[in-house]
Amino acid sequence: MKYFIKISFFVLILSLFSCGSDRPKYVKSPIDNLITQYIDEQNYSVILADMNYNENQDAYFHKYKIIIPTPNNTPSAEDDFNLKTTDWKKVSPVIFEQYQNDLGMTILSKKNGVLDKKTAPAGYDNYVGNPKYGHWQTASNGSSFWAFYGQYAFMQSLFGWGSGYRYYRDDYNYYNNYRGRSNYYGRNNTFGTKNYKNSNSTWASKSQSFKQRVQSKVKKSSSYAKSKSYSSGKSYGTSNKKTYRSNSRYNSGSSYRSRSGGFGK
Repeated sequence: MKYFIKISFFVLILSLFSCGSDRPKYVKSPIDNLITQYIDEQNYSVILADMNYNENQDAYFHKYKIIIPTPNNTPSAEDDFNLKTTDWKKVSPVIFEQYQNDLGMTILSKKNGVLDKKTAPAGYDNYVGNPKYGHWQTASNGSSFWAFYGQYAFMQSLFGWGSGYRYYRDDYNYYNNYRGRSNYYGRNNTFGTKNYKNSNSTWASKSQSFKQRVQSKVKKSSSYAKSKSYSSGKSYGTSNKKTYRSNSRYNSGSSYRSRSGGFGK
């Protein structure tokens, strides 16, 4: 009888280990890796600089631009920033689908040690509205827009702003009132992938038919991954993710304080 109990217990343990091996492993995205890499930085911005799908590899890719203010009090204001653009980073179809509307936007930022994972127009997180870098000007029609000081004029191109493009104060104030609660694409959806004008972007240079094929494919691939309980450091219930649009509501905040504050075709 004791021998039978021991055998049964051994079989049970083997079964538990066998079931565990089928469970999805924790998958860390490139964005999670950036959070870890810059955990000691108190202020930074991560912009989704480019994205692509490689048909030969059946793989999705992101490229990120990282901006870290590092005041050096040098004659050149550009030296006061640590600027990096990553190589192509392979991402899961879930990640690609989640950020497919965010090209050219800040998808991750930290301000005074507080991490914000919500998408916002590039520059809104740390620079627009900051009197260190510029000021609000009034146009002839009475509207107020942001203008960088001369020494920081390069930041307009750094954020991918086109010639003559302006960030208006009313739109910025609307964002600032709800910072960190939800993704923000502008009151009239003026920001994001559909309106990104950077001609140097690989994704922007693709044909509309290519983009539509990828969007259809990634939707299917992402749904399959989710059905297999894809696991990562961020919630992938994108069907429940609320993003700001006109007359929409904001979900509760997701900002928190940190402990210190491939290639495409």
